[in-house]
Amino acid sequence: MTSAKRQIIRPFSEQPVFSKVFAAVFAPVLFGSLAGWLLGVSAVGYLIAQVVATIGGVLAGMEHVGPRTGAIRGVIGGTLFGSSILFIRSLTDRADEVSLGSAPWTLVIITAVVGTILGALGGRLSRIG
Repeated sequence: MTSAKRQIIRPFSEQPVFSKVFAAVFAPVLFGSLAGWLLGVSAVGYLIAQVVATIGGVLAGMEHVGPRTGAIRGVIGGTLFGSSILFIRSLTDRADEVSLGSAPWTLVIITAVVGTILGALGGRLSRIG
């Protein structure tokens, strides 16, 4: 990893415990909650949240050395993100602005798989530098 990249992205293993818990647990839950609320408010807002989450998945993976540990981070983040979307969705009375299909629970599987791929990609990119 280049020194410039190291300054921008601090390795997960070197972060304090609070930062690790916030980044790995609270951030995906909070952002998933926002996306779940946006699902009933604005299709554009929900889709923008998905794009931001995609970027976040790669960046989270870049905190790890290699695709394996990045993928582990990604599957956890993706599962929490998708679960939070559905949880907040279940608390609101609004119709979905974006269809989740006939089996909305599959969103958690999709976000877990996509999170795994994005985390692995980020971990791979961290090795390249």
